[in-house]
Amino acid sequence: MEVFKFRVDGMTCHSCELRVEAALSKLPGVTRVDVNVTNGVARIVCDGLVPSLKVINAALKDCDYRACGLDSAPVVLTPRPKFLQLVWLFGVAALAALAFGRLVPSSAAARLGAASSFGSAFALGLVASLTSCLAVVGGLLLAVAAKARERLGEGASASARLVPTASFIAGRIISYGLLGGVLGLIGRVLLPSPAVTGVLIILAALMMLSAGLGILGLVPRWLKAALPRWPKALSRGIFAADSWSHPLAPFLLGAATFFVPCGFTQSLQVYALTTGSFARSALLLVAFALGTAPALLTLGWASASFKGRFGRWFLWFAGALVVILGLWNLKSGLTLLSFRLEWPRPAATSAALAADPNVQLKSGVQVIRMRLGNSALAYEPSDSYNVKVGVPVRLEIEGPGTGCRSRLVIPRLGLGVDLNQALNVLGFTPKDPGTYDFTCSMGMYPGHLIVTP
Repeated sequence: MEVFKFRVDGMTCHSCELRVEAALSKLPGVTRVDVNVTNGVARIVCDGLVPSLKVINAALKDCDYRACGLDSAPVVLTPRPKFLQLVWLFGVAALAALAFGRLVPSSAAARLGAASSFGSAFALGLVASLTSCLAVVGGLLLAVAAKARERLGEGASASARLVPTASFIAGRIISYGLLGGVLGLIGRVLLPSPAVTGVLIILAALMMLSAGLGILGLVPRWLKAALPRWPKALSRGIFAADSWSHPLAPFLLGAATFFVPCGFTQSLQVYALTTGSFARSALLLVAFALGTAPALLTLGWASASFKGRFGRWFLWFAGALVVILGLWNLKSGLTLLSFRLEWPRPAATSAALAADPNVQLKSGVQVIRMRLGNSALAYEPSDSYNVKVGVPVRLEIEGPGTGCRSRLVIPRLGLGVDLNQALNVLGFTPKDPGTYDFTCSMGMYPGHLIVTP
């Protein structure tokens, strides 16, 4: 047995590891392949002569990677945006996100509830379908479709040849829905506190940042190495199944892609744990799978269309947009950990603190009557209330809410209330002065209570 180590340039994520391993494992005499995207090193074990770098590069040609010696200077195969281009990309992406926020204000998004999350997940699926993440799934689809065509024979009709592709996508969508729903139930059983939910959202945000920065060619090695992933043996098993010839193979293999490593998919899987709902998390993952479906259905057209200068700029823009989305989720997670990031506000005057018109003192209890916003405000009549320390507070929230606004939490106090009634009540007594944030269960719609002596 001979062992050969070399470097592979052009890899950006864990999906790239699988593509390289799948390509090299088909070389004559190769019995084992291990690839590490973090350091870019590949290791092959051969029964006999070791293939030359020329042979290895021929095997990697269709994957757009390049093998070279360990001591060779790294080569950037995918163009990276320059500094001024990055400024332009993030500026346009931020304006696009701001324009969306203007067109769909927080109140409208809140009324849509799960539908707004569905739209966001669908958009992420569209972005993922243009990256190397879907190249892995697309490779599996092509392999299983080729096996199906071999089984059907040359005389099969066009509609019959399309059945394996449709079966693969159907298995993928159904699997994402069912397993995504299970993740929601697991999250519900665990009943995560606001702090745990915040940590999970931050983890999902880091995965989004890794995926977006990977598109831009800027993801740091430590981030790729630090993020969790499904066991590699499971992913390898999925790739080995692409040779199945059973009629159900396309459906089962499509269903198994739920476990193929992809930063976009994993971020939504983590996010699904925080929903605590089978329906919401299932819709979230189904939306993502549907977002990837058009590129799978038109795989040949998509691979030919998004190339050249336009394709490069389009992918860069998508990467910048995903980074902004990741930063937004990072902010939400920090809010649930009581680290709220916001523009500084002017200090309130002592007179204003002494008499908040939205806080009524009734029988020694500070009563705040609040409703979920139907205007630009997420909460009405205000997202800020002034109360006195040591005096009981009674929050009366008109509901019910939808989506993540079906629950309101005060992370610093570890309190929360489900907004599922016409009038929902949360009572507590603030013992220390300071600012106490309240927010939806995802940290996306924050407000705060200012507790004064």
